[in-house]
Amino acid sequence: MNTSSSKSKSTNNFLLVIILLSMMVFVISCKSSKDSAFSKTLDIPMGENSAQGSSDEVFDMVDEFPQFPGGIEAWGNFMKDNLKYPASAKDKGIEGTVYITFIINKDGSVSDAEILRGIGGGCDEEALRVVKASPNWNPGKKDGKIVRSRMRLPVQYALGKKDKS
Repeated sequence: MNTSSSKSKSTNNFLLVIILLSMMVFVISCKSSKDSAFSKTLDIPMGENSAQGSSDEVFDMVDEFPQFPGGIEAWGNFMKDNLKYPASAKDKGIEGTVYITFIINKDGSVSDAEILRGIGGGCDEEALRVVKASPNWNPGKKDGKIVRSRMRLPVQYALGKKDKS
């Protein structure tokens, strides 16, 4: 009985050591992968165009964000005039916000529009249609130069009281 309990104890100790070693390897590998990812981000070539980036690079953060011609109020009017509430969404009582991402190119044109988060019922497709149909924007700027930049905008759908009943 004494030998079986000591075997059980040594087996438990062995398992504990294996578990602890595995955890240490995991922690060390996580730390080293973070360090290598960080060091990769620091390896930026310092050429003539490094501050501006390549001509087709898309920036999420810019010094001057793209603007719809006429500003935010004009954008709201454009959406109000062009966005149609899909009948299937009305019938199903679908409300909510569709989040869209798109790129404003150097010439102000809209490209690569896609849904980040949708609500269904045809609302996603309608929001995409209207964004793609928008006139050219005033492009964004970084370091005084016109660049391609990414926009993320909400498109809200809300039924009025009479539409809900």
